Amino acid sequence: MSRNFELMQQAGKDVARTPVDVSVRLADRRTSHVDLTAVPATSSVSDWQRGLDVLRKHWRFSAMFAVAVMVTVTAVTFLTTPTYEATARIEIDPPGEVFSLEGGQASSDVEYLETQSQVLQTDNLALDVVHKMRLDTNPELVGTKIAGKTSAESLPTADGQQLTVAEKIALNNFRGRLKVKRDTASRLIQIGFSSHDPEFAAQVTNTIVQTFIEDTFQTRHNAIMKSSEWLSRQLDDIRAKMETSSKALADYQASVGIADVGDGDKSTYTEHMGELSRQYTTAESDRIQIQALLKNMQNGDPDSLPEVRNNPVVQTLSSRLAEVRGELAQAGVVYGKNHPTTKKLQSQVDELQSQVNGQKRAIVNSLKASYAAAEARERLMAAEMKGTTKEMGQMARYTALKKEVQTEVELYNSLYAKIKEAGIAAASKSANIRVVDAARAPEIPTSPKRLLNLCVGLLAALLGGVMLAFICEELDNKLHSPEDIRRWIGNSNVSIIPVIGEAERNEERLTWPKRMAGLLPGSATTEEPQTNTFFLERPNSPEGEAVQALYASIMLSGPGHAPRALLIGSSFPGEGKTTVALNLSYALAKQGKTCLVDADLRKGRLARAFSLNASQGLGDVLNESATLDHALLEVPGLSNLSILPAGTLTGNAGQLLCSETMQRVLQELRQRFQFVVIDSAPILPFVDGRVLSTLVDAVILVGRSGITTRQAMQRSVELLSEIHGAPILQVVLNAANQNATDYGHYGYGNAYDATSTSK
Repeated sequence: MSRNFELMQQAGKDVARTPVDVSVRLADRRTSHVDLTAVPATSSVSDWQRGLDVLRKHWRFSAMFAVAVMVTVTAVTFLTTPTYEATARIEIDPPGEVFSLEGGQASSDVEYLETQSQVLQTDNLALDVVHKMRLDTNPELVGTKIAGKTSAESLPTADGQQLTVAEKIALNNFRGRLKVKRDTASRLIQIGFSSHDPEFAAQVTNTIVQTFIEDTFQTRHNAIMKSSEWLSRQLDDIRAKMETSSKALADYQASVGIADVGDGDKSTYTEHMGELSRQYTTAESDRIQIQALLKNMQNGDPDSLPEVRNNPVVQTLSSRLAEVRGELAQAGVVYGKNHPTTKKLQSQVDELQSQVNGQKRAIVNSLKASYAAAEARERLMAAEMKGTTKEMGQMARYTALKKEVQTEVELYNSLYAKIKEAGIAAASKSANIRVVDAARAPEIPTSPKRLLNLCVGLLAALLGGVMLAFICEELDNKLHSPEDIRRWIGNSNVSIIPVIGEAERNEERLTWPKRMAGLLPGSATTEEPQTNTFFLERPNSPEGEAVQALYASIMLSGPGHAPRALLIGSSFPGEGKTTVALNLSYALAKQGKTCLVDADLRKGRLARAFSLNASQGLGDVLNESATLDHALLEVPGLSNLSILPAGTLTGNAGQLLCSETMQRVLQELRQRFQFVVIDSAPILPFVDGRVLSTLVDAVILVGRSGITTRQAMQRSVELLSEIHGAPILQVVLNAANQNATDYGHYGYGNAYDATSTSK
């Protein structure tokens, strides 16, 4: 035995020295039950390692997918006929010489270039190239069968043009092979044509360019000629109208006596009317000005008039009058009023005052005379202006005739210049299109790009293979590794039992003690059940070490009080719980007295596995038709191991296991044996295992790698939790691949242990 097993034996001896009351432990367990589904899953491997494990698990599907993709890409790449694309580049300048009545461009340079780019892709240009090169007879464009026929059948196009079947096919294929790309940063347009023949591709491309240039010139020439013809007809009509208008103007001018005196808009009548208007305006202005001055006199006082105040004579007389008045005032004070000097001065004052008043009256009379003259002149000028009414009508008629003649002359001159311009443009063969690069036969095919295709195919194969592996992993609901159990179930205590080798599986069936064989781990039951006692025969094998690890986990699950009654259950039949129960009982028997109970009353197998005759068993004990002493059987060669066969089932198995008799039987077994291992019926289809989980100390849940689904395992855990059964001590993954997650990271000696021993 290994050193681990010796340590577990010592731990078992400590357990034997610490008896525990069964009823107390059951009560404590039921009140302190913990729902295992609530335990968060802990991962001991990184996401990268998990991904590598997924790829390792599904590598066959990924490899087949990658190989299929690479083979397909390689075959398509090397079997596809190479295609060559010949390209040419042309420069298109704005149409500076395009004829236009308005004399300007109708669109911007960008719009013009985009229009020309679209013109290069029209069906009319394509048909011109098809007809010019006879592409309707080319086998590459129309096919060998169509090219060899000379059918006269024709199909109408959208513009009503009749096309033969070959021309229609050639046109469709031509459009698919033509590529036109405009450089938005310049005035360059790139034209390309694809073909399996590089020379043919270059020839078609150059023909497209030349045809486009010729069509552009021809379209421009035709448009100019049509416009020129129309302008010529219009010019003749305008010339006749211009001559008629000029004659009418001359006759009218002679009849009314109007003559031009200078510029085209001046005449004798206009000069006369202008002078009258000027004089009338002057007279009116003078009259208004004088009238305003006269109105400004306040109470007839002429002193308020500026002409009076500013008159030099009035100013001189007023100044002399002020001096004499001063002398008079002084003399009156000195000499008195009757003194001759005073009287003399008074006489001078009166004389000066009379002169000032006379001068003011003269000024006022002069203003009144000027006002009367201005008013009379204004009336005369108004009367003169009224007398020219008839002449004004004649002038309006003259002006209209003159403008009509001027308009027709300008239109005639403009159209004449346009006709000359059109003639020059039609005669000129200069075009605004220039070939920058002519097409040359390409040496390297544009498709398929073999290296690029192979690289893309390899990348797609690798990524697709990886994605397929993860998709398969997501779609696979089977449990394959301890990591799957931790992820989906939430139990961190997981043990695994590896797949038993083929040579060991072919051992002979049960003939105890010569050779015991039976149910392979996780195999489905047959009429002659099989099991495998690998723990006795190969204790140092991976599967034997796995049982030792399971035993160690049980013994170390509770310091000083390891569980004594264990229930071994599985979700469905065929998952290996009987094999686990059998080999675990062997390991426990080496530690102390152990009883293996076959609680699968419907289909008991343990007695036949040991080649024992079991006429009575657990079913008989529960029916009280036999005692426990008569039902217990000792295993030959193993003094510490006894079995309690299933016996005969009479009645309902679930009711029997729920009875108080079953509790008494289990209590008595606890008193007689140190360990009790119960092999029950599957948990999901039958209630037996769920009932027994409430009577034991711990449950060991068994699942088979690649067979047990996560839904089944989850449901089993939920059922045990709902009825407050014993805690699930370990989840055993039976028949696990040695490359399973966690398992593959250990060496051979301890590869069996994937259990988290920390409690």
